[in-house]
Amino acid sequence: MTSTGATAAQDLRARSAAAAFGIAERLADPQGPAARTPGPAPSSLDDGHPAMALLCAELGHEREELRRAAHAHLSAGAALLTAAPPQALFRGGVPALAFAAHAARRTPDDYAGLLARLDTALDRVTAHALHEENARLDAGRAGVGYWRYDLINGVTGLARLLLLRYGTHRETVSEALTYLIRLTRPLARDGVPVPGWWCHEGPGAPGEPHPRYPHGHVNFGLAHGISGPLAVLATALRDGVPVPGLRTAVTDLTAELLAHRTEAGGWPAQIALERYGTEPPEPGRTAWCYGTPGTAAALHQAGRALGDAELCALAADALADDLDRPRGVTGHAFCHGHAGLLHLCHTLTEEAPHPRLTAHRDALATRLIAAYDPELPYGFQESATDAEAGTDAPAGPGLLTGAAGIALALHAYATGAPPRTPWDAAFLLR
Repeated sequence: MTSTGATAAQDLRARSAAAAFGIAERLADPQGPAARTPGPAPSSLDDGHPAMALLCAELGHEREELRRAAHAHLSAGAALLTAAPPQALFRGGVPALAFAAHAARRTPDDYAGLLARLDTALDRVTAHALHEENARLDAGRAGVGYWRYDLINGVTGLARLLLLRYGTHRETVSEALTYLIRLTRPLARDGVPVPGWWCHEGPGAPGEPHPRYPHGHVNFGLAHGISGPLAVLATALRDGVPVPGLRTAVTDLTAELLAHRTEAGGWPAQIALERYGTEPPEPGRTAWCYGTPGTAAALHQAGRALGDAELCALAADALADDLDRPRGVTGHAFCHGHAGLLHLCHTLTEEAPHPRLTAHRDALATRLIAAYDPELPYGFQESATDAEAGTDAPAGPGLLTGAAGIALALHAYATGAPPRTPWDAAFLLR
């Protein structure tokens, strides 16, 4: 790299850091504007206090005032916590607050009292989530609502949190992972084998009919589909968690995903059951949540867990190919926009260099910084197309769909190193 190129790269990282801290400062006050922004729940890991605590805890490793802000958000979240649904990693309640509190720790004694109370409740939440599903599987009934097992609403998100706190939840971890392993095994529908994670409904809201999926669908997404369980099972295998069938499940799921690539070599978001295995699937959007990027991340995790360097390289190449011709990227946010793609590139190049992903990473950071406007409430417009459309709808504060997730991705890019806290484990990237 020339001296001019090196200077430009340093400037981009410095501007990324400045944007990240600028956003964090606006979100630091639990009684500030972000606290009054309508959201799914004040205790959610999307735009509630746990999300703001996660941002402040990560950046608090460099600025002590943000560490104090993380503590204030955790206190505010704990004061608003209820036992009522939702109780899921991103939707809110015990799991969301427990994840944020765990991530904010500097020592095992930090938040020990809060986490002890949350741990007891977390075992109950997980048992409740598993009860009906285990009964269904015991009876051999095919058809699962994706929200029962996915990252955002279901067991996959709970399992990733439980793995972070494995020493306190060994038995519950085993139960959650065993369920996800069972989900990888085929079941019979009208005498015909279907994937164990076949959803009897469409990919919309529960109970909402979908004309494109009259017989349900097979979901591949990282946020709502089988790539999520693969990432969690691979993490457990990498960490040496002793659960029977773990390696076989990772190997089988990897083979299943590799067998259902698009003609371009990527992966779909979902496939209608009647087309599953009969024709090349349609490519999904270019996003963390659905499509090639998220599935590539899960396969990269599987490659690391299995010690398969070729699989890791295949996943990284597939992500780079998809970024060469992106589809459906209209936003800046982590879930389905540039920030999530930026952090995927950052994560998949941590252990092995990949020049194409490095180039995409720098281009994505450049695009985000070009879009950053400190005059907006949280620095960004809701959509990357708002400027062209002549609107100025501001982005919200959230982790999935707003400024907190963008700030975390920019901060990781600025440091050029893995995060100091496990915030990206919430996105199944660690």
